Amino acid sequence: MVRVIDSRIESRTVSDYFPVIQIVVVGLILGLLFWGLNAIIGRFTNSLAVSGDIATILVATIGLIVMVTMRMARPIIIVLACAATLWGLASVTSSFSLGEIIAWDVILYALAYTLFSWISRYSKVVPVLLSIVAIIVIARIVTLI
Repeated sequence: MVRVIDSRIESRTVSDYFPVIQIVVVGLILGLLFWGLNAIIGRFTNSLAVSGDIATILVATIGLIVMVTMRMARPIIIVLACAATLWGLASVTSSFSLGEIIAWDVILYALAYTLFSWISRYSKVVPVLLSIVAIIVIARIVTLI
């Protein structure tokens, strides 16, 4: 069957298929991996912020590899947006208990990957980048308060 696309429709997506469950699972696993890497690297450094930043970079690299193998749309934008949004997460959650730290890391990574993957489906790059930058700025302002 042939699908007719009307060019007057403003909100076209890159792909109609959006694997929400797969993205959520990737985010959950990357959040758990972030916590684990942060704990391991924290044993070798004296700073929680440094170990969290190193873990963020490593998780972003692993996330990029996973998303490229999943053939997702614009994986580098998604990974960079998630890393920029969640930068400093280890410092924010440092006063929580162990269970709360794990829960927040996993939940926030899953939400961030899902949100930015959903936004990146739109076919035009400029609105995608503008909305992602706006979300990152808002998230960074909220974490400063």
